Amino acid sequence: MRRITPAAGLRVLTLAAIFAIAVPAASIAAPAGPAFKGDPQAIAEVQAAFQKFGVARTWRARITAEGQTTTMEFVLPDRIRLVISAGGQTSEITNIGPDQWITSGGTCRKSPVKVPVMNPKEYMEHPNDTTVTVTKGGRETVEGTATQTYVLVVETRGTTIQQKLHVALSTGYPRRVEMQSTRGLLIIDYFDFDAAIKIDPPC
Repeated sequence: MRRITPAAGLRVLTLAAIFAIAVPAASIAAPAGPAFKGDPQAIAEVQAAFQKFGVARTWRARITAEGQTTTMEFVLPDRIRLVISAGGQTSEITNIGPDQWITSGGTCRKSPVKVPVMNPKEYMEHPNDTTVTVTKGGRETVEGTATQTYVLVVETRGTTIQQKLHVALSTGYPRRVEMQSTRGLLIIDYFDFDAAIKIDPPC
């Protein structure tokens, strides 16, 4: 089984990878509408968490893997900021609509090239040719937050993806997604839903 990125965070992680190398790419998200299998109650709880995520106006995500941490901030409909920390160095990428700024090594510059406008909500949707099998796990604590866990097996276009989803008991929002990649454990934490996040041009 190939284990890579999470269901709710699958396209968010892809977006992070795109921005991390500062190469704009068009959104490839297909219309949502996957088929769910497994425990009906667990399916309903996972779908409720995704739906709640989908209507949040702002949020943050932190991706940790291979000694690199990427913090992502979102302000709908079209403002995204990434802060990438690796090897003692930090870079920042800011997108507002089709405009992009890159801050690195103490310098800030605006890209002369317009980038495709990415709607973060598209990165939470499964393609409609996807099957998601849901199994309810136990309760765990993530950085002081009590969560209910679920194992999701996502099958789409010949690829099988497995991940562990944590949903915060107090809010119903996704809190963490864990998965094993070929290079080790990858974790995506979600937090600060509907917080007062402001994203302005950095220079």
